[in-house]
Amino acid sequence: MKNFLPYLLIFAFLLPLAAEVPSPKPLQFTKWTPDFLVPDPVAISFDNQGRAYVTQTQRRKANDLDIRSNRDWIPDDLSFQSPDNKRAFYRKVFTPENSDANKHRVKDYNKDGKNDLADLQFLSERIHLIEDTDADGLADKTSIYAEGFTDEIAGIAAGVLHHDGDVYTTIVPDVWKLRDTNNDCKADTREILATGFGAHLAYAGHDMHGLTVGPDGRIYWTIGDKGLGATSKEGHHFKYPNQGALLRCDPDGSNFEVYARGLRNVQEIAFDQFGNIFGVDNDSDRPGEKERFVYIVQHMDAGWRSNWQYRQGTFNPWMDENLSIPYHEGQPAYILPPISLYENGPAGMAFNPGTALSEEWKNYFFHTSAPNGQQWAFQVEQNGAAYKMVNDMQIGNGVPIVGINFGPDGALYGVDWGGGYPLNKKGAVWKWDVKNKDPLRQETAEILRSDISSESTDQIVKQLDHPDQRVRLKAQFELVKRNLRHDLVLATQQSTRLGRIHAIWGIGQLNRQSKSPNFKYLLGLLNHPDEEIRTQAIKTIGDQFGTQLALHQAPAPSGSSSLTESLIPLLRDPSDRVKFHAAIALGNIGNPSAESKIHEFSKAISKEDTYLRHAAIVATVGCASDGYLMQMAKHESDLVQQIAVVTSRRRASPEIARYLNSPYEHVVAEAARAIHDDWTIPEAMPALAASLKTTPWINNESIILRAINANFHLGTPIAAQRVAAFSTRTTVPLKLRLDALDALSKWTQPEKLDRVVGRYRPLKERDPAITKEALSPQLSKLLTDPEQAIQSKAMNLTRSLEIELPSGALVLLAKNEKSLPELRIETLRALQSQEHPQLQELLSSALQAKKIDVRIEALVLLSKSNPEHALKTASKILQNKDGNLTEKQATVALLTGTFASEKGDQLLTQLVASFDTIPAGLQLDLAEAAAIRKLTGPAPDFAHTLQGGSAARGKDLFMNHLAAQCIRCHKVDKRKGSDIGPNLKSIGLQRTRTHLLQSLTEPQAVITDGYGSISLTLKNGTSIVGQFRKEKNGTVEVADPEGKVTKVKIADIKERSPVVSTMPPVGLILNKREVRDLIEYLSTLKAKK
Repeated sequence: MKNFLPYLLIFAFLLPLAAEVPSPKPLQFTKWTPDFLVPDPVAISFDNQGRAYVTQTQRRKANDLDIRSNRDWIPDDLSFQSPDNKRAFYRKVFTPENSDANKHRVKDYNKDGKNDLADLQFLSERIHLIEDTDADGLADKTSIYAEGFTDEIAGIAAGVLHHDGDVYTTIVPDVWKLRDTNNDCKADTREILATGFGAHLAYAGHDMHGLTVGPDGRIYWTIGDKGLGATSKEGHHFKYPNQGALLRCDPDGSNFEVYARGLRNVQEIAFDQFGNIFGVDNDSDRPGEKERFVYIVQHMDAGWRSNWQYRQGTFNPWMDENLSIPYHEGQPAYILPPISLYENGPAGMAFNPGTALSEEWKNYFFHTSAPNGQQWAFQVEQNGAAYKMVNDMQIGNGVPIVGINFGPDGALYGVDWGGGYPLNKKGAVWKWDVKNKDPLRQETAEILRSDISSESTDQIVKQLDHPDQRVRLKAQFELVKRNLRHDLVLATQQSTRLGRIHAIWGIGQLNRQSKSPNFKYLLGLLNHPDEEIRTQAIKTIGDQFGTQLALHQAPAPSGSSSLTESLIPLLRDPSDRVKFHAAIALGNIGNPSAESKIHEFSKAISKEDTYLRHAAIVATVGCASDGYLMQMAKHESDLVQQIAVVTSRRRASPEIARYLNSPYEHVVAEAARAIHDDWTIPEAMPALAASLKTTPWINNESIILRAINANFHLGTPIAAQRVAAFSTRTTVPLKLRLDALDALSKWTQPEKLDRVVGRYRPLKERDPAITKEALSPQLSKLLTDPEQAIQSKAMNLTRSLEIELPSGALVLLAKNEKSLPELRIETLRALQSQEHPQLQELLSSALQAKKIDVRIEALVLLSKSNPEHALKTASKILQNKDGNLTEKQATVALLTGTFASEKGDQLLTQLVASFDTIPAGLQLDLAEAAAIRKLTGPAPDFAHTLQGGSAARGKDLFMNHLAAQCIRCHKVDKRKGSDIGPNLKSIGLQRTRTHLLQSLTEPQAVITDGYGSISLTLKNGTSIVGQFRKEKNGTVEVADPEGKVTKVKIADIKERSPVVSTMPPVGLILNKREVRDLIEYLSTLKAKK
């Protein structure tokens, strides 16, 4: 027996939100695996004997590639619609012949001297089986239960579930079902239950997670925005390659379907005692954005599309159309927004099944936030058709727990990464528990361990009333397995409320297994006085149907069902929850006879009732005729019109074009999104394009950008003329006029990614004459426009299209110091393309311009027309001790490009010879230039990044860089960013540039107090885990979630972990110029606290 004291995490609880809720007692935080490491764990599940199944990832960012490290592949990645597309791409790229090009993408893991496909097949995901064999409360045995998951496109083992003797695991692209048939603690059989997941590289970790058994007996799991292109065993193809989703199927893999979609990366979900599903979804790392608490319901679209991840510095529907926040006026109606915003880095989630921990924790959800090492608990409260979070409190701090799950003993277990990123083969399993345990916990554990197959039916029926959900589900599943419909029916009449609900779920299971389902008993509950019983009966009836509504394009209704007549009256139920599920059920059944009643239901909904609106949409998609959708274009209610538009979108109906003429702005915007976004509705695209000329909503960015882009997609002469004419309208916002000109600039050679939503939509090249003929009649207006930005963009177009302009006007613009630098630069470029006789004179004048951008461009142009003179000018610029640093940096860059020559190398050599005396801000530029030209000189070093950066570029990098994601963990003011790392708003006052450089390149060496986790093992056996504060005068200070500090004498410490920062070394992500820019930006942050 091990000698141990509880490993106490200093857990002090925040006060609950509601005064009547008692303050929970402190939790004990115990390291369940004190004697061995649990390498890089992700998820955990228990069998009823208390054995833990823990997944290990070895492939994350090693064999499972991350798009942030392969940004040149973004267009290719977004083109994939299924894992097979990704596989074909890998096999094309990762050949032995391409080994050198792939060295930065994958290591030579098999040591054969090549970086190829075999290296992507080298590392395997694993499932570990961890046991407490002597029942002393600590694990003492670990073994590998399963491995060999080495498909070249395999993701991480992010989900695991033990259920009914089988172990399920999710590893992109497959859901696996494993079993140990000979009791040797190793999986002997394995089969792929479902496949087709993970179409994209996307972000590492956006894989399949959250395996769990639903109350309906189906297997549920999530997929992040790596997306899916999966076909069920019944032949239904689900095509959501750019969305995360909640998925489900029966334990044998049949009846697979997409339950909900439009999520980004909900990792783990939790069912409450009524079968409601909740999760916390990751944000997209944008400034000012937060994670989202979501109540997940059938057929919901939460709004996220992975292609929006890469919309940096341009229109992004996710942020610009406010899709990421709870309901607000004018928000698109096709999404079901989050209930509320929540904490950073969501990972694990679990619901107290009833007897776990203690009575104080009944009906609480538990949530872990990684990598900041925080843990939270909350409850939910019904709020109309939806729910709201209440009694939210932080319960822990210090260990970056990922997956969590309750064990049969009633304790809560979680896995941590032992240092986070990159993978280091460290980790552990931790246990939360209380001193004063619920007295029913031992009984629950014994029932869970017992062999239910030997128990009598009466005993099993009684267990439907047990306080613990796991016991109730075990009894429910056994009654279903025995096909005891009659006993389940009796239980709906005689059991407790929760017992009746489980009996209803059991009847639903039997109906799904039957070719002739019997709804008689469920229909008899539709008038039950308990609204929750009515709700569950309705939901169970409707859940028998609806798979086709989950397809990316839903069919029009057909057929009939007698069930409809029984459900229609419930659309007028006094309970919003009942009405919600009645509408969903009617939509799933899909009987056109319900059309008029659904219309009445829709009219009565308030705009802010987003869940009832969603239910009305589902009902309308399932039941409404095409004729009804056409008629609703003239309805007086804008909400009814919006519901009809979203219905048309889900059916891809061309009749949606009617709504472009709606008198309601939000309806027109909804129609524009429906026609333009996702898979588009091609038949309606001409109408959207034509609306650019006629729509009164010229200030609405959502409408106009899509209307311009619709013309761009059509690519016809008429479409180009429409866009050109729109660009001249001075009453239109400048931003939208510039977008019209941008469309024209790309008309001839369209990019692969869509201009507005970033989706992969390659278009054929067009004849330049189309743009030239469309623009020419408008040029006089554009070049004399009151907005110089319009003039500049128009000048750029004329040059690229080789449209000759009067040289006299160009000369005047080139000389005008009051012109915008962009306009003056475009004018000089136009004069050069015309080989104007005054060009040298004008360039010489521009070299003296006040604006640096103009001077730099003049030097570039001079290098093309008179290289010798330009090189002499460059020498003067570089030797001028009082010269502008930015201008000098640009000039050095020219020495490796336009000026690259023997004489240019001589100038570089002279400068490098004086390396130690040149301005520090120029050293990196010279070192890199010498390396490029293969000249003798100091190698580029991070020490050269302390000076000379651009604060503007650094800020853009901090806010928008795809791989660095600084804003994801830090704030630079009170509003934007995250609390995972320290607030940097005053960092320029607090730290030197040298310290900033070390913090970026060696984050483990310079950890801000309070932002690194530490674990102390004392000589008396106690361990303390928390946030490291400081070490001073022979003591180590560790803080709890409330900031309360415990001082520990160093002499009392037996063992200590290193202080761990979850920040990756930025030098591995950014190049030296980017680091220099970032340091420059951080140095400007000098807000007073």
